Amino acid sequence: MFGNMGNMMKQLGDMKKQMKELKKLVVEHSSKNEEVTVKCNGELKIIEIKIKEGTDVKQLPHLIRDTINQAFDNVKLKTVDQFKGLENFNLPGM
Repeated sequence: MFGNMGNMMKQLGDMKKQMKELKKLVVEHSSKNEEVTVKCNGELKIIEIKIKEGTDVKQLPHLIRDTINQAFDNVKLKTVDQFKGLENFNLPGM
């Protein structure tokens, strides 16, 4: 029982370390013609949005949405390896 508890504590420590690393990760993605640039962190929080002067206002909502989604996808791709091994993290009763 206590051996399992030690393993769980190690996994919890590993998870906390990885969460700190996610906060440090910054990904930047630009739309096709670089009209919109989005910068976000590993926690999928937007840090900055830049809009190129002269961008068609009618296209802006679509450009922002698509650029944000792509930036988030890039974060997920960069972090998937970081969380390998934690899929077995299991707390009794959860």
